[in-house]
Amino acid sequence: MSIRRLLSTLLLLLGGVGILPAEEATVLGTISVRASGTQEWKGDIWSAEGDVLISYQDVRIQCDRVQLDKATGDIEAEGHVILDQGPSRMSSDSLRYNLRKKEGTFTNAKGYAPPSFSFTGDVIERLDERHYKILNGTFTSCETEGRPPWDLHLREALIEEDGYGRFKGVGFRVKRVPVLYFPYVLWPMKRTRAAGLLVPSLGYSERRGFFIGNRLFIPLGRSYDTTLHFDYYSKSYYGLGAEFRWAPVEGALGQVFGYGVKDPESGFWQWKIDGKHKQDDFLGFSLLAEVHELSDNDFFQEFENTVQSNTRRSLYSQFFMTRSSGPGILNIRLDRRVTFLSTDDVTLHQLPEVEYRVRSTRLGSSSFYWNLITSANLFDVDRGGDLKGAYGRVDLFPEISYTIPGPVWLSMTPSVGGRETWYSKRYTDDRRGFEAESISRSYYRAGLDFVGPSFSRIFKLENEKGTRIKHLIEPRIEYHYLSDPGSDASSIPVFDEVDSAINTNRLKFTLSNRLYTRSNRSTSAAEVLSLDLFQEYSFDRPLSYGADGKTSQRGPYGAALRFTPTKGATVDARTSLDAISHKLRSLSLSTTLYRTSYNTGFTWYEGYSATTGERTSSQAQVRFGLNKADFPLKFDMQVAYDIQKQSMQQQRFSVGYTGSCWGVRAEYRNLQSAYYPARDYRIIFSLKGIGDLPVIKGSISR
Repeated sequence: MSIRRLLSTLLLLLGGVGILPAEEATVLGTISVRASGTQEWKGDIWSAEGDVLISYQDVRIQCDRVQLDKATGDIEAEGHVILDQGPSRMSSDSLRYNLRKKEGTFTNAKGYAPPSFSFTGDVIERLDERHYKILNGTFTSCETEGRPPWDLHLREALIEEDGYGRFKGVGFRVKRVPVLYFPYVLWPMKRTRAAGLLVPSLGYSERRGFFIGNRLFIPLGRSYDTTLHFDYYSKSYYGLGAEFRWAPVEGALGQVFGYGVKDPESGFWQWKIDGKHKQDDFLGFSLLAEVHELSDNDFFQEFENTVQSNTRRSLYSQFFMTRSSGPGILNIRLDRRVTFLSTDDVTLHQLPEVEYRVRSTRLGSSSFYWNLITSANLFDVDRGGDLKGAYGRVDLFPEISYTIPGPVWLSMTPSVGGRETWYSKRYTDDRRGFEAESISRSYYRAGLDFVGPSFSRIFKLENEKGTRIKHLIEPRIEYHYLSDPGSDASSIPVFDEVDSAINTNRLKFTLSNRLYTRSNRSTSAAEVLSLDLFQEYSFDRPLSYGADGKTSQRGPYGAALRFTPTKGATVDARTSLDAISHKLRSLSLSTTLYRTSYNTGFTWYEGYSATTGERTSSQAQVRFGLNKADFPLKFDMQVAYDIQKQSMQQQRFSVGYTGSCWGVRAEYRNLQSAYYPARDYRIIFSLKGIGDLPVIKGSISR
């Protein structure tokens, strides 16, 4: 050991006065100190200058000049002071701090608290390891250098890490320009879920007046939480609601929301319930359950002014379980469907349905394949008047098919099947009620798919990619026969497609043209163009009806063109001509283009009278969306126009901008085609680390 190091150590042990060399590290009990400049001891007081570093437990202090009392742990630091403790950092011009109590006062200071908040203050007091007191400062989730996009100017604040910030005399500022003032704000700063009031919503509508709503979030454990809703409207409407969410085990989650509104016009409460639960494994089944119910559809259509409620004409609730084993699938379903009509509502229940399906499966080692659909149902229906009641149904529908061996350019696949259905009740003769008498229905079906002969040719292009184009011409004939279900078919209760059986004896002819491309760089061919020409023919009844009672067993001539020049880009055009008048029946064009940063689409449809050729309908819709990952502006629009009526059906516009620590989104909607037309808007501001500010929304005129 050198003489200088020996003398310095002796002076330290004796508590005398000494000077330590530059960059010398010293341990004072559990306090480690280091400085690049002059160090001096006077009793228990250590003074140092130049790139000072002090470490104690999880506290690390850097500064230009310091005075440390090793007996008490008191520190006075000046010049570029930085204090780090865990994820938190404080910087200031000067600091008075006690290492052992971890308390102190920062002057002209800046601080950071997780998860993403920064604050400044003329004076910041660190009261303990988690609490700060700020005098005349600011608070933001932006960078504090320069003028942040937004901040809160605080007269006084008490901040608790992973807790709450309690602010007094709060001014919300944009680029340091005051916008709003709040006498007191309670601000959540937790990295985990915590109980508290959420940011309120504001709005206005012509019917309900000014609106203010707030939410109270309450965590009920690691896997459960609830949110209480409180809404008030200046025209005497008020609403109460609650949302409950759960995720008890992996692969299972759900939520249910109940809401009620006091209607001042009727004096009654109007209510609605929406809920959903999904579970991957429930007794070996995949489970989906959802409920959607409300007291008055017309009230909520006019009250809420949302796209879903404005256009809703039915509600569907279900409990569905499915399980597969080999080629078989077992489905169990209970459901309820309510359809809202201008007169009586229609309510249909399945209580329950048990269905078993077998997908197309080879019979042993033969070339025969079979499939099966069988089900047992209990129905409860209310179609208005006397047409209401409960009845059962059992259905069995097996099929078998066989592909006749032949060349690859020719394929023939006949199929045959039969259906037997039993009902515990039947319709009355006038079909306005049920009779307690069972009825059965039997029929068989046959089909033939005939494809070919197919012709193809490959063209090679002289380019670097070695592109090859394949042109395929393929005729196809599809024949379908359904036997007469019997003279009692009108007595069959109709619930779904199983009950609708019409004698069929039809042939459909299709001539397909396909273009495929493939290059040396790709492993598979891609279809770029297809053109299908098709027509149906009925052997037993007319498919086309013309003027003066003319009929034809030939259906309309149809054509469908699909063009896919690149991945994500498609053009689809379709048309049909009447078989008798040879006039246009319909014409449509649809284009879509999807890219990583934007998407656009156009749809146009026109319908014509088959006898006169006059246009009966014409609509067009345009869609465009901009959503580039590294671009702050987001835009989305959808416009639908009725060309025939020369009126706008709907307009939707949404534009948003995302800054470094803030965002704004504005939405406008003009819906004219719904039962309750609406024009409304929403403006949503969001702040980084905080979420949405009060939503500004309202309706204009309807």
